[in-house]
Amino acid sequence: MTTYESLLSFGHYLKAVRLEKGISLEDVSKETKIRTDNLLLIEKEECDKLPAEIFIKGFLRAYAKAIGADGDEAVRRYMSSLRAFQGSADLHIDLPGSGRAFWFRLGLSLGALMCIIALSVFAISILQHHPSADDQINKQMVAENNIGENNHEIASKPPQNQDFVPDLAKEHSEKSEEKLLLKIMAVEDTWIKIITDDLSPKQYNLKPGDQLDLEASSDFNLLIGNAAGVNLTLNDKIVEVPGKSGEVVNVRIP
Repeated sequence: MTTYESLLSFGHYLKAVRLEKGISLEDVSKETKIRTDNLLLIEKEECDKLPAEIFIKGFLRAYAKAIGADGDEAVRRYMSSLRAFQGSADLHIDLPGSGRAFWFRLGLSLGALMCIIALSVFAISILQHHPSADDQINKQMVAENNIGENNHEIASKPPQNQDFVPDLAKEHSEKSEEKLLLKIMAVEDTWIKIITDDLSPKQYNLKPGDQLDLEASSDFNLLIGNAAGVNLTLNDKIVEVPGKSGEVVNVRIP
């Protein structure tokens, strides 16, 4: 046996002897009655795809005999390789995190963490770019107040004909002295936001039977969450509220 052959494992040892003697796998298969695909597995040392260990030893002896090699030597090399393989497998199992299952679980954990971070960033960006319902209501009421103030300024300008100035001034003085008394009676659950004389808005949650008595010098601006939820009277006169039940409406009085 050459020095080169003494260093070979069992599969390479048998293959080297077979090739050296010019014997084909088909010839070995005919001699041993072992299929050529199993002989190839032996040469490639893929023992996990072969039958049980006791059969592998029989295959090795039959293979070695067919090519004129030492069967005991082939089995010895097989057992040596098997012990080395088992030792490596045990070491691989003992090492923490060395199995495929560990890496699979680690990958799932990292993936879940990245998804949570992405969803958090997405939610924060939505909250930053979309104002709340209260902010939108306040902006709407401020805009309406600005429109009302502009209209008031235009209406208060005296006409070019000076003959009407004394009468308009007198009428404006009489209206400014008259107080506006607003009564709000809740007939259904609703919320309402009220701006009195362009002051800061106030919001109320009303139940059926609740009543609000309010006083203003110039006007009321109401944002009602349920159009059919309240009855309004201004200085004992009924104020119609447009809209249907559950509809949000804006009412400016007078």
